[in-house]
Amino acid sequence: MTFKSTQIAEVRNWVQRVREALQTCGYYYDPEFHVEDKGPESVIAAAQLLGQVHVPTGLDPGRPIINTQPNRSAPPWRPFDRHKPIRWHNDFSTRAGRPELSLSWVIQEDPKGPKNGAWLVASTAEVLANLKQTREGKRLVTELSERAEPFGYRDSGGWRAFRVVIPASGRLRQSGLRFYGPALEDGAWLRFGGVPQRTREIIARVEAAAYSVQEVLPAKTGSLLIVHNSLSLHDRSSQTVTGPKENRRRALLCFVNRLHSQI
Repeated sequence: MTFKSTQIAEVRNWVQRVREALQTCGYYYDPEFHVEDKGPESVIAAAQLLGQVHVPTGLDPGRPIINTQPNRSAPPWRPFDRHKPIRWHNDFSTRAGRPELSLSWVIQEDPKGPKNGAWLVASTAEVLANLKQTREGKRLVTELSERAEPFGYRDSGGWRAFRVVIPASGRLRQSGLRFYGPALEDGAWLRFGGVPQRTREIIARVEAAAYSVQEVLPAKTGSLLIVHNSLSLHDRSSQTVTGPKENRRRALLCFVNRLHSQI
């Protein structure tokens, strides 16, 4: 899809499809978003159509995107550049006012093919439904909606308490999730000086539920994934980090602070 040449009606229809997908399952996947223009303009235009674009710290407001650069020496704070999977998460889990949407546009697929570096996505509604199939899972969901857990990173030295299960509200019409295993592990370590068994149980159960309901989406050249950071969880499979840099998987990441309308 090229926003410079498409008709206004087509653009409106695309935005409506994205909103409906976000409301239904928490994510939207377009395997052929745009394959000719490898510049950032298309993904930025898409983000602007959906809401207010988030500008990450240190980035140019005129070019608010992150370029992934797979590398075997990538630091932990750039998990999207590392070989191994990121683990189930939604973005900015340690931030109070986090962006609602994350967009990832693959401008070059992995040299081993789109199954390498593929996206794993899971609807929050399906994750919670899976957890509630057992008595212990129901208990855990109730506790996580009522009691806050520490989130943080050891290298930042600070933690903040948030509920893992986000109750439905005026803006969020269904229960959501705030989740990332490493952020819960580090948050617990910073808060308690270690990782309690309760924290390990939370992570294990949520990750297992996500795997049970996951959908795997090929990250082929030109594909676009948009995820809602409360209504879905996502991950990335292992990617190639060796060989010629110009052949490795490349994606442009862009974020939206707030959708133009409720979902």
